[in-house]
Amino acid sequence: MIKSQFKDWIKLTTIIAENHQEVPDIECPNCHRFGINYQYVGDIKSRAGFLDIWCNSCLNGIHLSRTKAPETVSMLPFDAVEEYKKKVPRFTPIEP
Repeated sequence: MIKSQFKDWIKLTTIIAENHQEVPDIECPNCHRFGINYQYVGDIKSRAGFLDIWCNSCLNGIHLSRTKAPETVSMLPFDAVEEYKKKVPRFTPIEP
């Protein structure tokens, strides 16, 4: 059975895909503060890769593999390791 908090984090994927410019206005499912951030990483041409979503306040989040980034969102290539490390903090992953 999937924990309800994990489901709440999964719901953010749709919000990000549809309203990516308004992501800082999304409430964290964990601490209920505003400040959600995300980063897609993958193959730029196919847009296939993974997605990290985290809260800048409580540093909880999720990592989703095998996802496809919408054309409207920014995406780092797989080889942009240093840029990824600068942007994405070490967050505590919420497990299903």
